[in-house]
Amino acid sequence: MDSFSKFTQNVSTNWSPFAEKVGKSFTQYKQLASEKLTSNAEVTELPTDYVALEQRYEAVRQATLSLVRLTRSYTAPPTNFDVQALQQQFSTLTSKIGGKRDAEAVAAAQKREEESVPNTVQHAIARTSLDVSERVGLEEPLGAALFKFGSIEEKVGNEKIKQDRCIHAKFIEPMTTTLESGVALAQNARKEVASARLTLDAAKTAFKGAKPTHVDAARRDVETAEDHFVTVVEEAMRLMRAIV
Repeated sequence: MDSFSKFTQNVSTNWSPFAEKVGKSFTQYKQLASEKLTSNAEVTELPTDYVALEQRYEAVRQATLSLVRLTRSYTAPPTNFDVQALQQQFSTLTSKIGGKRDAEAVAAAQKREEESVPNTVQHAIARTSLDVSERVGLEEPLGAALFKFGSIEEKVGNEKIKQDRCIHAKFIEPMTTTLESGVALAQNARKEVASARLTLDAAKTAFKGAKPTHVDAARRDVETAEDHFVTVVEEAMRLMRAIV
């Protein structure tokens, strides 16, 4: 009997916060639906300072996301597909300039390249160029030109790696940290503001339609919702200012 009583007590303790959360969400959804379906619904306006700050913050957030995506794409190592496409184009070009022997040399170089993906596209071009130049022969004009071209591309690839590492260390990593910490907190705070606004307007609606016996309780709900709304707006503004 004692075990059953303890079980029901635990269930009651765990259920209360869950039921409160569900009830709050239902009230907000109901208020949101009412606003969407009613053209003249009264909606609590956000402070003008908040709206202006939110616009600046959103512009910075979107710009940061775009830059991080672009730089990640720029610094990403080439895939097998990228390398093979380049090598196919190189093979076609070389076979047009040289002869059958040169095309065979390119094909042999491609086969070796498929065993590993180079660090950069420039390294892929360099490897193929140097391999083909050796097979064609440095005494041949095409072989000499490919050797020079491959050597230059290798140096360019080395510098590209240095640049990529610098971009990762000085931009991508700090910006990613900002997005995962400060921006994430600000985003959650903005959601809290939207949620608090719905709760406040739902409380105002309930107050207007409250029976005389429930007016005082409804008024207290409005005051509590207003206090919470002000608090979350101030917190959201503090977090967004930290970003902009």
